[in-house]
Order: sequence, then C-alpha cells, then structure tokens
Amino acid sequence: MIKGEHQQAMRELSEEEGVFTAAQAHRRGIPRDALSYACKTGVLERVSHGAYRLVGAPTTEAPDLIALWKLPDSGKFSRERTKPAEWDGVVVGGTTAATLLGLGEFHLSPYRIYAPKRINSRKADVRFGVREIERADVRWRGGVPVTIPERTLLDLVLDCEDPSLVSHYCRDAFKHDFDEERAKVLFARQFGEKRGARMLENLRNQATI
Repeated sequence: MIKGEHQQAMRELSEEEGVFTAAQAHRRGIPRDALSYACKTGVLERVSHGAYRLVGAPTTEAPDLIALWKLPDSGKFSRERTKPAEWDGVVVGGTTAATLLGLGEFHLSPYRIYAPKRINSRKADVRFGVREIERADVRWRGGVPVTIPERTLLDLVLDCEDPSLVSHYCRDAFKHDFDEERAKVLFARQFGEKRGARMLENLRNQATI
C-alpha cells in the first residue's frame, strides 16, 4: 500500500470500529510505521498503547474504555467477538455499565470489565474480574458490549458495592423497563431460588425508602 491507500484503509477501519487497534490495522494491511506517521501528521490520535482513533471522527463517550475492552483479543474485529457463536464473554459491567445505562450515581471509571478467564493488567483505570456472563444478558452501547440492567444489578451485589448506591441504582432501574422475571432467574442461579427472591424483594423495599 502507498500512503494514500493507508489513509483510506484507516478511514474505513475507523468507520467500522471507531477506536481500532494496531493488530486490527495490520489485518487491513496497515503497518505500524504508517500508524506512527498518521499520528505525527494529525490524521490519527493515539487513545492508548496500541489503540487509535481518526481525528475528526464522531466522538464516543469513552474511547479509552473501548480500547481496554479490545485488549484481550486485539486482533479480532468487534463483529467477530460479539457473534453468538463466537462470544468471548468479555463485557463491560458493574458500576461502569450502570453509568452507561444512566442508572444510579456511580462513576464511569475505574472501568469494570468481566471475562470468563483472568485478564492481567497494570492499568490503574480498569478493574478486570472473572465472571461468566451470557450473550443474552448483554447489549451493545457506546461501542462496547454492556450488561443489561438486570445482570448489572446482580454484579453490583456480587461486587459488594455500597448498599446505598445500589439502592439508588434500583430506584432508577425499577422505574424503567426492568425485567423482574429475568432478574429472578439470574439471582436464583447465583443464590438459590428462595434466597434470590428474598434478596430482590429487599432491594425493591430499600429502593422505595
């Protein structure tokens, strides 16, 4: 590829991925030196190590979060990782999901990301956790897969978040399209049917106080 072709490939990759990785660029035939040159000339912006976005492209709420989500399998494209048959289980959840959903009074970062297997990272702005989350309990939001409100509530409880903040989350969630039947299934799987139902009832009661 020549310089013009590299830039065209970057634009196409940006339209598809938003924030893209060096490994994804390599799959499109874009070498690292072309990425470095694009950063120096103001075509690209480096979001984090090995992750880039096109200058002037539509902004996303948290490009650094997208880059962190792509870390575990940086060579695959987003559409590949989120297909039901190829679901890798890496998902934004907990307090970060609550914030993206507009529920409760949590902060977006430090980012909370779950995966079926342990992910090691020295980054201070992310907390990775080992957790199995079904593809059915995830929705695409802001360029990343995010847990639905019912699953997010369970994870807030499992993460032992501040009970008063969890109550605020419930107060907001129960006013929207909160699927209590799905929540009952999730809590029952985790804590048993009777205990799970009792916990949900307590959360609802606390949210009304």
